[in-house]
Amino acid sequence: MQPNTHTNLAFRVATVLQQLGIEGLPRNYELVFEAMTGNSPDLARELRSLGPVKTQDALDAICRRYLPHHFEGSLLEARSGQVQQELQSILSLLNEEKSALTRYGSVISQAARIFEANDVTDKVALTQSLQSVSSATHAREAQSSMLASKVVEKSQKLEEVQRETAAANAARFVDTVTGLGNRRGFNKELAKIYEKSGLPDLCGIAFADIDGYETIAAVPNLLEPVLKKIGELIQGISSKEDLACRFDRGRFGFVFRTADETEIMRLIDRLRDRIKGLAVVHPVSGKRAAALSFSVGICMSKEALTADGVIAFAEQALAMAKASGGDNVSIHGVTNVSHVPKDWLIYR
Repeated sequence: MQPNTHTNLAFRVATVLQQLGIEGLPRNYELVFEAMTGNSPDLARELRSLGPVKTQDALDAICRRYLPHHFEGSLLEARSGQVQQELQSILSLLNEEKSALTRYGSVISQAARIFEANDVTDKVALTQSLQSVSSATHAREAQSSMLASKVVEKSQKLEEVQRETAAANAARFVDTVTGLGNRRGFNKELAKIYEKSGLPDLCGIAFADIDGYETIAAVPNLLEPVLKKIGELIQGISSKEDLACRFDRGRFGFVFRTADETEIMRLIDRLRDRIKGLAVVHPVSGKRAAALSFSVGICMSKEALTADGVIAFAEQALAMAKASGGDNVSIHGVTNVSHVPKDWLIYR
């Protein structure tokens, strides 16, 4: 019986939390998990820099940078308070404008009554009335201009809050190292594909794993630059319709929004060729540290009735590609992956 690596890792994380005297909060668990799996070397370095005593405030400061989704509640509360404050300020300005208009209306009404009296001999009253109207009109113009300026300023602040909120919401679905989507984003996309029971959108799902990941991860200060290069490469060749994500370690996921298997194979081959062309250079010696390659497992959405099913099939296909020696591609339903040429469809 093979050991469950996820269970072992979970036990190790819990043990480390206990040994370091860190409270077993979900965000603390994820921080230690990310550090132990090597997903974020910078995070691991910052955790080590805290020394033997790690206060919750210090842990939260790191968590806010690397795992902001744990603080979405406080972020939304702060944004809500800011929006409420700006809206209340606009309401106060409008109430001031309403009072000013009422006063201006009173001046106009009084002047109208004097003119209606039609007493042309009372030039003093007419002159004073005209001066009052003129003065009130100039004051009204100045107040209106000031109000418009303040409302524009408040509106810009609200737009800024809206942009910050949208950015914070989008960050929940982004991998901080590569700039690609994360597992949460992948699951969200997969839920869309299978939202119609028994009738999924026609597309292709692919899981990819860096061959020799442990070799790269073992070299200090090498893993994160490599992952960033891979992320930039994938972003450069991905279309707007498709989704590319990094799950953890050297594992990636793709959703190709096409039912054309030949096109998916072309994209996968292109990606694998580009990955092989990336130079992995030792940060100290400057020599080539490792050769990059991807093992890929693919499953078309039509092969599974549920999201869990297509994930399981893609995982099985990836395992087959890895078992064949790596740097290989396996499609769910194809048994011989060792000598599959470019024309994948003849093996259907």
